[in-house]
Amino acid sequence: MTLADWVGQVEQQLVDAELFFGHGTDSAFDEAVWLVMSAAGIDPSVEPVDWQRVLSDTQQSAVKQLADRRIETSKPLAYLLKQAWFAGHEFYIDERAIIPRSHLGEWIPGRFEPWLGRTPVKTVLDLCTGSGCIAVAIALAFPEAVIDAADISTAALEVAAINIEQHALGRRIRLLQGDLFHAIAEAGRYDLIICNPPYVSDQSMVSLPPEHCFEPRLALAGGRDGLDFVHRVLTEAGRNLKETGRLFVEVGNAAGVEKIWPSVPFTWLTALTGESAVLTLTAAELDRYGEHFAWPER
Repeated sequence: MTLADWVGQVEQQLVDAELFFGHGTDSAFDEAVWLVMSAAGIDPSVEPVDWQRVLSDTQQSAVKQLADRRIETSKPLAYLLKQAWFAGHEFYIDERAIIPRSHLGEWIPGRFEPWLGRTPVKTVLDLCTGSGCIAVAIALAFPEAVIDAADISTAALEVAAINIEQHALGRRIRLLQGDLFHAIAEAGRYDLIICNPPYVSDQSMVSLPPEHCFEPRLALAGGRDGLDFVHRVLTEAGRNLKETGRLFVEVGNAAGVEKIWPSVPFTWLTALTGESAVLTLTAAELDRYGEHFAWPER
C-alpha cells in the first residue's frame, strides 16, 4: 500500500469511528494525513510529497498502532504526538495545557494589521497563555517586543516553559502565575494585551465531544454564558494598557457580547470560518465605555 492508500484507509477508519476533529485539524482527511505521515516519519514540509511511495513494514505497523490508539481512546492526535502547530510554528503539547487552536493565530503573523497601524509594540501581555503558543508567536512576529505570559495554572506554565525554551525566547518572554490581572504587578505598562480566555458556556460544557475531556477543564469553562472571563478582562484591561494601547480578546459568543453590552462599539475581526471570533478595543475606548461593562441583569 502506498502513502496515499494509507491516508485513505485511515481517513475512513476515523469517519467510521465518529471522532471529533478540531484540535489541530478540521476534517478526517486532514487528520489522516497528519497521523499517517507522523507515524511513518515522513516530513510533510518536504516538497513535493511522494504519495505513491510504498510504506515499509515498520512504517505500516506504526501507522496501525497510532490509528488504533486514536480510535480506541478518542484522545486528540496532538496529545498522542505531543505536537501542535499554531500561527505557522511547531509547539510541544501535553494534557497539562489546552491544545493550541486560537483564532488569534490568523492575525499574529501579520502583526494585527490594519488595527495596530504604526503603533509601536514594545510590551505585550498574553493572558491565559496556556501552552505559551500565543506568547511565542507574538515574540516571533514582534521581534522588538518583550512579553509577559500569565496563567493561573502552574501545570500549563510548565508546558509554556518548554515551548519558550525550544524557541530560544527565554530572554524576551517572562512567565507569570496568577488569576488574570492578579499576576501583574505594575499597571499601565502594555502596548498590547492579548487574551484567549476560557469561554465555553455551562450548557456547552456538558455536551462537549469526548476529545475535550482530555483537556484541562480550567482552560475551557467560561461560566453561565461563557463570558465570565471576557467580562473580567474588559473591566480590568484598560488600567493595564498604555494610552495608545489596544486589547484583543477571543470570544465564543459574539452575539452574547453584543446583547449584554449593546452600547459598546466593539470592532470584530472575522475569522476564515466567517465567525466574529475576536474583538478589539483601544485603551481610549475601554476608558470611555468602562462604566458600561458592569453586569446587567441576566
